[in-house]
Amino acid sequence: MRQLKIGTSWVRGVIGDAFTPELAIQFACAFGTYCDGGSVVLGRDTRRSSPMLHAAVQSALISTGCRVIDLGVCTTPLVSHAVRRHGAAGGISITGSHNDAEWNALKFLGPTGSLLNAANSEELLDIYHASAYSFSGWDGLQRTVLDDGAVASYVDDLVRDLDAAAIRAKGYRVAVDFSNGAAHGVCSRFLGQLSCELVPLNERPARRFSHAPAPQVENMRQLEAVLPYVRADVGAAINVDGDRAGFVTHDGRALSEEIALPLVADHVLGRRPGLVVTNLSTSQMVDAVAARHGSAVLRAEVGEGYVMDRAALEGAVVCGEGCGGVALTPQSATFDALQTLGRVLEAMALSGATLADLTADLPVLAMRKGELACSPDRVYRVIEAVREEFDDAAVNEADGVRLAWPHQWLHVRASNTEPIVRIIAEAPDQATLDTLFSRADTAARRGASGFGRTDHGAAGSAVRSGKP
Repeated sequence: MRQLKIGTSWVRGVIGDAFTPELAIQFACAFGTYCDGGSVVLGRDTRRSSPMLHAAVQSALISTGCRVIDLGVCTTPLVSHAVRRHGAAGGISITGSHNDAEWNALKFLGPTGSLLNAANSEELLDIYHASAYSFSGWDGLQRTVLDDGAVASYVDDLVRDLDAAAIRAKGYRVAVDFSNGAAHGVCSRFLGQLSCELVPLNERPARRFSHAPAPQVENMRQLEAVLPYVRADVGAAINVDGDRAGFVTHDGRALSEEIALPLVADHVLGRRPGLVVTNLSTSQMVDAVAARHGSAVLRAEVGEGYVMDRAALEGAVVCGEGCGGVALTPQSATFDALQTLGRVLEAMALSGATLADLTADLPVLAMRKGELACSPDRVYRVIEAVREEFDDAAVNEADGVRLAWPHQWLHVRASNTEPIVRIIAEAPDQATLDTLFSRADTAARRGASGFGRTDHGAAGSAVRSGKP
């Protein structure tokens, strides 16, 4: 399988395989044409391939008559903020986000600073597939502009939206693992304005990623080990492009990435009740938290673009996914790890509680996440095999198949970002979860193999698991 995925708001692939500079140029030409030669904000993460793609994308945008506003190494939320601040036609963030270092991607943002929705993406893809690019003559080419004030403006807005005085009064020590990604500089400024002491880990962007980038429990072992010794009040693992966050308690206990959304929602809804939007694979912890505050939860397809688009449409107060991506709307147009960290610090400061105390109030549920290597042509068979295994569930086919019962659920779907099928299940206790997941996993392997029995060699293995 060639490693390339085209989503509603991005193109993503393995560098040197399906994702090449030529492909990046073609998509950037399409996006410049889509933006009709307007201003485009450009940023990149710290992957070894990102400078190469940056040069290709910048040249392509200029060729279509666009004025490029270059932020250099920065987070995706910073690109989003700059798009809105400049009134730009759009933005491109060059980042593989949670994928490993061999992957990279172009994330396309519209004039609102949010990822392109399905309708906008179709227009962009039509331009790309038809190679209907609009190139500028020599006298219409624009100069690239460097935005030195982007970080200060973004941080000022983040701080302004918080009860900064309450946080400053606590003088928190915060340990942050940046995985040698793009967030160190902006996070340092952010915490500095909140009078917090930053204890940085893996903050050197010129080096390779220190571990897999996703802020999951298994990737927070170093932070978990260090936290008690540096006597930090809280630990955070921030994704390489700054859109996701995971947390560690002061005594060195890494929390599931599923904790971030219900944790922030519990705090925010207590001050401003309203709608919560999440996806079909996110823990029902957030449903319990919303009910506590008399609020409702709507579920969209999996993917930041789908969730943010639905949140904007419905006027939600907070939205996010179980990956650690959270956003408060309308303040943010993308998932934002620093905004999430700020709200966690605010919740601690206003309540006088530790992070461990705050999470102790969340419902206790058992969840397991697995994945199965699967070529695109076999995905339908896998999903159908799982659906046939369970004939007593409420069925939702908006994204793969989600099967639900009164106190448990199961979701099987093709990944948007990798050639795998994801299997996620949640139940009130571990024994029920293990039975549910085992049945689903066996059925999925049977569907992937094409035989009436489990064939482990043909289907790969479920490698990730965790409990919130």
